[in-house]
Amino acid sequence: MANRYELLRTISKDCYGVLQMMRDVKESRTVAVKMIECMDEAMVNKALREAMILLELKHPNICKYKEIFVGWNKEDAALSVCMVIEYSSVGDLAFIIRDKRRRMEKVREMVIKNFLGQMVDVLVFLHSKNVIHGNLKPTNILLMQDLSFAISDFIVPTFIKDEVKFKIRMKDDEKTWMAPELAEGKVNSKYDIWSTGCIILEMMMCSKISVEIYFQLLSQKEKEFKQVVQAIKIDGKQLEPILEELHTKLKYTSNLCDLVQRMMEQNDEKRISAVEMVELQYVKEALIICNSSLTGRKRSPVGLMNVPYGADIDKLLVYMQSGIDVEEVQIPALKYMVYLMYEAEVLMASARIIPVLITLLNCHPKCLEIQAYVCQILLKFAIKATELSVEDGILFSEAVINIVLSVMESQRKCVDLQVVICKLLMVLSGSEAAGKLIGQANGIQSILMTLRMYIDYSHICIPCCGAIWSLVTNKLVAFRILVPDMQHDGLKVIKESYYIHQTDAKVVQTICMVFLDMVQYEDVLPDLISQKVDKLLNEIKIKFASNEDIVTVVNSTLLKLQTIDGKSENEGSKTSV
Repeated sequence: MANRYELLRTISKDCYGVLQMMRDVKESRTVAVKMIECMDEAMVNKALREAMILLELKHPNICKYKEIFVGWNKEDAALSVCMVIEYSSVGDLAFIIRDKRRRMEKVREMVIKNFLGQMVDVLVFLHSKNVIHGNLKPTNILLMQDLSFAISDFIVPTFIKDEVKFKIRMKDDEKTWMAPELAEGKVNSKYDIWSTGCIILEMMMCSKISVEIYFQLLSQKEKEFKQVVQAIKIDGKQLEPILEELHTKLKYTSNLCDLVQRMMEQNDEKRISAVEMVELQYVKEALIICNSSLTGRKRSPVGLMNVPYGADIDKLLVYMQSGIDVEEVQIPALKYMVYLMYEAEVLMASARIIPVLITLLNCHPKCLEIQAYVCQILLKFAIKATELSVEDGILFSEAVINIVLSVMESQRKCVDLQVVICKLLMVLSGSEAAGKLIGQANGIQSILMTLRMYIDYSHICIPCCGAIWSLVTNKLVAFRILVPDMQHDGLKVIKESYYIHQTDAKVVQTICMVFLDMVQYEDVLPDLISQKVDKLLNEIKIKFASNEDIVTVVNSTLLKLQTIDGKSENEGSKTSV
């Protein structure tokens, strides 16, 4: 149990993101004034015409422009175009990134994916109207009260194209997120795509490991993100090894890394557009997560219903039950509940919360976002139960296990959700009773199918193999892995996982733990020998000779396998006599 818990602790972190940082969500209506100063009359007239378009932009992820007018600066004897922006913000993306970097913490991919979905949604909207933001950077992306993002502080084209005045007004730090074609005076819709990709890259590079990665690869002395971007602008090939390391060491998916590569393509003509991004499966998932209208679902009016922020968990549950079948009620409420999961009293209220979560999964079988948040919350409850050595109750019931497996089956294409569910099943199966229920509900087949579908991804192989390992404590599960049926050959797919990830110690150790638990059943030993598992283990032992944890597990497994070899030799001797 100790080893099992240790593995849980290392891989059980899930996607809570920015919600944990905003401790007080209070209504705050603010009006900001943006001024473009020191302009001659002709330039003012042109900029004013361009800025008037901003008044017509109506989108949930755009801060509203209330008024645009011309002012006179007596000191400089120059005209200014002034834009009054209304927004309700609880912080900006720059604060989130700074906080994560200060803590040297990884930004979870689910957070990045949620941000990506909202940005693609708003950029498709803007570019369809031939509007370019031109100044996307973390300080211009605000976190709103409903925990969505909204962009502000557009730059009118006239301002960008006046190269001399633009360079005077814009500080060097503010140019970090601007596309490389700015040096050539080129500005089109692809300009915003580069900036968005650059912001996502910055979010991926907050942890201690990522800092070590890019300074090692770029040999930078100054620990600043702008140095990295400058190197990439000079030589686009610098980006590829950085993304490769982020994928390998921080386990960001190859889909995300490939997308960032395409978004930060130096040649703007080859760079992917917002419309093209919508066709990518990874982006489609991101759009579903953020409830984008691009998914074909009708977007609810902003402020349709108000989540009782600041109230206790019971009032939140009453609010959720009042609109149990309304997605627009449940999604922000679940976001807030995820945020509240860091409070001890909420963790202790699982008996009241879980029945509501089960109802939500039953009521919203096609809403990926609701399913993702519910499974995250259930995982948090399961981890807490493991820490307290609790192995019974509603969390470990047939109702929870059956609905979770149903979600796993229906959302095969959502990688992030499959990872969370595998972790959840792994933790739940620590309970002997729950493990039996998972086995009876064909849970092992569902896990094996996920493993087969995503066998190339180590961050999925680990929780899948971890779940199998937990379930192997049930003898029936061990036989189901060994005896192939029409769709599943468990032992074959586990061995394939090893050969694909044989350099990844975490994957290999988890696979070895599966074999260690399987050899506890004498009935399965002959099958393991016939499938040459002992040969594979000896190979692992040589490759990881310096890894004491792996070698210890392998030796214990081989020792058990040798007992069946000894029996076979004795039986052979008796037969010959």
